[in-house]
Amino acid sequence: MTKPNRTTARRGWVLRKLALTRLRQKSWREEPERMEHIRQQATEAAKAVKERKDMELREVISTWPEKMTSAELKDIVEQTLDYSGKYSSLTYRFTRKAMLRFDMDGYWHNLCHLPRRQDS
Repeated sequence: MTKPNRTTARRGWVLRKLALTRLRQKSWREEPERMEHIRQQATEAAKAVKERKDMELREVISTWPEKMTSAELKDIVEQTLDYSGKYSSLTYRFTRKAMLRFDMDGYWHNLCHLPRRQDS
């Protein structure tokens, strides 16, 4: 059995990508308003997906205990979340999004149990 020529297949893929890039560049030159509208729609769609994922994560975290050690948090994350990234990245996301807070007492505090602030 002969091996497929991967170089030719790769070259075809690269040529298709270049053609698509050239088409996009031409559209930006000739119809910038239309392309900007498409870009804004894509940005809004991505924002909606990100907000939905954060809300789903917040709902899961609200079922966790109000106070936990780092080891307990790691165990809970492994049991309840399907996350393939780095654990440190996830804990940074928790703190950045004000879902959890690590205090000087050595515990992680669950902020999803707090009532939501009402903007006046």
